Amino acid sequence: MVLGVLAGHTAAVAGALLASWPYVSAGRPLLLPPLADAVFLTAMTTAGMVVGRLVRWRLAAPALAVCAYVVLGFPTYQSAAVRFLSPAAAPALPALPVWWQPFAMAAWTGGLAAAAVVVHTARRRRYAALLPLAVAVAAAVPVVRTGAGMWHPDPLQKAQVCDDSSPRVCVNTLDRGLLPEVSRALSGVTGRLAGVANVPVRFEDLHRAPHHDEAQLPQLYLGQSVVRGELADPQRFAWEAAAGLVSRECDVTRADRTDAAVRDWLVSNSLSRRRREAEAARARQWGDQAAVARAEADARALTRLAAMPDARRRAWLGRYFATAGSCDGNGGPAL
Repeated sequence: MVLGVLAGHTAAVAGALLASWPYVSAGRPLLLPPLADAVFLTAMTTAGMVVGRLVRWRLAAPALAVCAYVVLGFPTYQSAAVRFLSPAAAPALPALPVWWQPFAMAAWTGGLAAAAVVVHTARRRRYAALLPLAVAVAAAVPVVRTGAGMWHPDPLQKAQVCDDSSPRVCVNTLDRGLLPEVSRALSGVTGRLAGVANVPVRFEDLHRAPHHDEAQLPQLYLGQSVVRGELADPQRFAWEAAAGLVSRECDVTRADRTDAAVRDWLVSNSLSRRRREAEAARARQWGDQAAVARAEADARALTRLAAMPDARRRAWLGRYFATAGSCDGNGGPAL
């Protein structure tokens, strides 16, 4: 049974690596954490076999599985450093473990399982279980004392690579392979911002708040917004980027219509058009005359912005971005 578990784990790890290999932008495979996981799975399987020998009950296996789920999951909701004794407790990626963390976790979980086996099998020399138990306790001490310090940020996530557009589009170095895809998705937005004063100098993708002259790039969630090395929905990505440019952390009612017009003009894709049409259709369907009036006023504002001569529109946008994000009560020039 143990060999079957190890074979299944190895196949799963190998399959995951092979499936993701063509879409990896940066970094390297981590080999030690999967080995520590293999020791943990072996330990859990061994503990299950010992329980099965001791408890002659048909429901022993599912009951043990439920208990194991509770024991492993409960510590993750605690704040004390002891929670890191659970293999399920780990910080969100991207974070790298210190070199000794996989060895410590393997010794901790493997030592407990070995002690249980010795106690069950060595009936006359059960004191021999003190050795693997001591190994487990010795491994647990640095795990608890170090806590979250067992992981450190990946050095690659502290830098980014950028294209030569204006404003520049930058992605985290971990995702550098996505830069052409992201630049292409935002080419309409950056093209319409060319020559406009007071716009951010770049879309940034670092794990921090953007500076005053930067805009936040939409999050690149692997498996959600990014699938197989490509943006799952480039139009939505562009819409979110433009929305971030005009977002405010306060309620400036007079600026809402202007912000929406600038956002939709910058994006100008079918998703943006469908959103406006759906909102107007919903208002008409529900008979909400106030919402219908707002949708029509929003459409007129967008039409006025799109109809401006290029030079005049660039000047107007320069004044708009000089106060974009402002909470001073006026929200900049209106349409």
